[in-house]
Amino acid sequence: MNREGAPGKSPEEMYIQQKVRVLLMLRKMGSNLTASEEEFLRTYAGVVNSQLSQLPQHSIDQ
Repeated sequence: MNREGAPGKSPEEMYIQQKVRVLLMLRKMGSNLTASEEEFLRTYAGVVNSQLSQLPQHSIDQ
């Protein structure tokens, strides 16, 4: 991942975006998230919704 950052995004915004992506991918792969991870996703629902459209639709078992 690029640590230089995206223009206009704070380090905290980038952290949240990356964490949401990782948690969504883990969930999509069938991992059970902890209660705190699920709460994080609920807290950042707007970020989650925007990220869902960016997730690859390919099956892992290809």
